[in-house]
Formats: sequence, structure tokens, C-alpha cells
Amino acid sequence: MNRIALTLKRGLFFSAAGLLPLLAHGQIYTCKDAAGHTVTGDHPMPECSNSKIVELSKAGVIKREIPAPLTAEQKRQKQALDDKRQAEAAADEQRRQQDRALLSRYRSEADIESSRRYYLSLSHDLIKRDQVAIDDAQNQLKAANTEAEFYKHRKTLPVALRYKIDEANRDIIYNQKNMADHQAELGRINDKFDETLKHYRELVSAMPESQAAH
Repeated sequence: MNRIALTLKRGLFFSAAGLLPLLAHGQIYTCKDAAGHTVTGDHPMPECSNSKIVELSKAGVIKREIPAPLTAEQKRQKQALDDKRQAEAAADEQRRQQDRALLSRYRSEADIESSRRYYLSLSHDLIKRDQVAIDDAQNQLKAANTEAEFYKHRKTLPVALRYKIDEANRDIIYNQKNMADHQAELGRINDKFDETLKHYRELVSAMPESQAAH
């Protein structure tokens, strides 16, 4: 009895809306036009081009809703959101690749420390080279200054001697700067490997025990 009543109510509703003749075609589409009027047909109407469209079955049940087209501002916001999601996905994938590369390169913490010592030794070698160059330039400067003692009675030194003194001073400054850079590099190397070791431990701790054991 309730089902019959519901059917009658539904029929009355569609009759009032002028939809019953359309039900014979299978499904109907309805929307609100720009003026707020209800537009109905057996296919999407041009008047519905900027509105949400509701598709109804023969029984008057909503089958689906077709959203209204996005406005220019909504499109801009959607594009910005899509770009952000793509950038985040790309960044996540890059991090995963870097993590795989780190675990592939280093099989243990000992491997990391061995690599640290190797790169530190390279910088130490450069610092030793810088010191040798500084010592050599200082010896040249000392010799040039000793030679300059013979020209105290003159207002100016010979051009060649002035050049030796200037060149030695330039070499000292240049190599002292190099040494400072290479000494600073020692700190950067240690910071880098400290971070690598920390991240390696995080990755290993997140592994299943059977996998981490290998």
C-alpha cells in the first residue's frame, strides 16, 4: 500500500512538472537556467551549459549529477592545486630515489665513516699543499726583503725586485685564502656525513628486521 502511494506521489510530482511525457524516452535532464527557471529535456539543454545538471532515471530516481563548469577563478584555483600536488608528488618521488641511492651506496654505518675519512683526507691534502705554497712564498718574500736591504740608500727598488716582493705577497694572500676555504670544507664534510648517518639510521630503523639485517 505504501509503495502504491509513493508511486502515485511520484507520478503526481512529474505530472505537475510536465516530466511524464519525457519518461518514455528513458532518462531526463533537468537544471536551473540563468534566470533560475527549471529546464527539463530528454538530453542536456543549451540553457544548462553553465548550470549543474541532474540526470533522472525513468523511475524518477537521480542517476547522477553533472557539475556546472568551473568559473575562470575556480579553474585558476584548481590548476594551482593540481600544480602543487604534482610538485609534491615529484618531490616525494625524488626523496624516495635519493633514499634508495643512499641505501644502495652505503651498506653499513662503517661504510659512511669510511667515506667520510676519504673526503676529509682529500681536504687535508689540499691544506698541506696550501701550507707548502705559503711557506714557499714567505721564503721568497724573505729573500726579496733581504735583497732590498742593499737598496736602502735608493728612493725606489729595482723593478724586478719590486715585482718579486709583490708576487710573493700575492701568493701568500691567495694561498691563505685557499687554506681557509679548505679548512671550512672540513666542517661542511663533517656536517654532510653527520646528516647522512642520521638519515641512514632513520631509514634502517624503518625497515623490517629481516631486511635491515642484510
